Amino acid sequence: MLTWKQRMQRYIKRQKKKTFLHTSIATVCLLIFIPAYSLLTSPDSPPSVNKDPQDQLTLTMVGDMMFGRYIDDIIVPNKGYDYFFHYVAPYFKASDYVTGNFEHPILLKDPEKYQKKDKSIHLFTREKVTEALKKANFSTVNLANNHMTDYGNEGLQETLLSFSRAGIDAVGAGRDAKDARKISIKEVNGVRIATIGISDTIPKGGAALKNRPGVGSADPKVFIPLVAKAKSSADLVIVHCHWGVEYDSGYHPRQQAIGRALIDAGADIVVGHHPHVLEPIEVYKNGVIFYSLGNFIFDQGWSRTRESVLAQYKIRKDGTVRLELHPMYIREGQPRPVTGWTSAYRREKIFNQLTEETMYTSKWDQVWKREGDKLVRDLKHIKLKVGGQKNAS
Repeated sequence: MLTWKQRMQRYIKRQKKKTFLHTSIATVCLLIFIPAYSLLTSPDSPPSVNKDPQDQLTLTMVGDMMFGRYIDDIIVPNKGYDYFFHYVAPYFKASDYVTGNFEHPILLKDPEKYQKKDKSIHLFTREKVTEALKKANFSTVNLANNHMTDYGNEGLQETLLSFSRAGIDAVGAGRDAKDARKISIKEVNGVRIATIGISDTIPKGGAALKNRPGVGSADPKVFIPLVAKAKSSADLVIVHCHWGVEYDSGYHPRQQAIGRALIDAGADIVVGHHPHVLEPIEVYKNGVIFYSLGNFIFDQGWSRTRESVLAQYKIRKDGTVRLELHPMYIREGQPRPVTGWTSAYRREKIFNQLTEETMYTSKWDQVWKREGDKLVRDLKHIKLKVGGQKNAS
């Protein structure tokens, strides 16, 4: 009669003999499943995107773009920068204006040669990315965020120089407070578009002051007159705002207070970022607040940080406005349209995160509608007078 200890030893010896077989089977399964899953959930080719003849102006907005770390070290050397825009380029090319948050500085030297800020995470990338953004049809980028001063004043100034060389307007940061509050004005299809950048999350020493480079802060005493000034010289005002709590899928009262104050001051669109996940959209008075468009190009691996959206604000020739939300999913840093056998689940999950109204209810159906793979909302109460000001109808 074997003791309990002897029985356990015999059982372990038997299992050891099977370990190699089990490991081999598991390895083969993974080698088959992972490529198959990638093929089944990836689009075959970029979508065909045509400009609607009824649209006078198409603006496209995206969230956080980060080309450093794993992306800079591994993906860019093997695939280049154009890889990141492969599936979204048709949307950008069919747009009249494209903007997004640029989450880090551009460094022109070895990163060890800069005086880094005293913080735990430092992000940076290289100047060639500006060529790719220009080629992708970006009109402006926002620099008002919590990483723009990671490599000190020198890193920030090299970023400003790089975008100036590329011919892309960079807003929200500058050589001093006045420069950080500069307003980008572009006239597109007869519509004057003003763009501003502010941040509600700034590390110590990162805010622009009278004699110090930095980013523009979300101080109402500053942004209310700034937005009013932009409104006086433009038909449409876009404000980028870096705010909220990272990885929180619901916006906070402080975000809403700032967002609504921006609309009250004259903004038409508030583009929110920083949480790295999607947050709801609010239509407030005659304005639209995107509380968080999530990541767009990033190396974070958590599924919620890979769920993204390409948001479009379309002004029709009759002056009315239409929102279109194109769901995206990030793989290897690259945003791709949601396709494949998991697409229905993933698409509904993204739509649920973006809408305040409860899905599958009459209230939701009254304001939102699905058109193919995208979510649409017609804002018939908003009209734009070209060369004048927006009026409620």
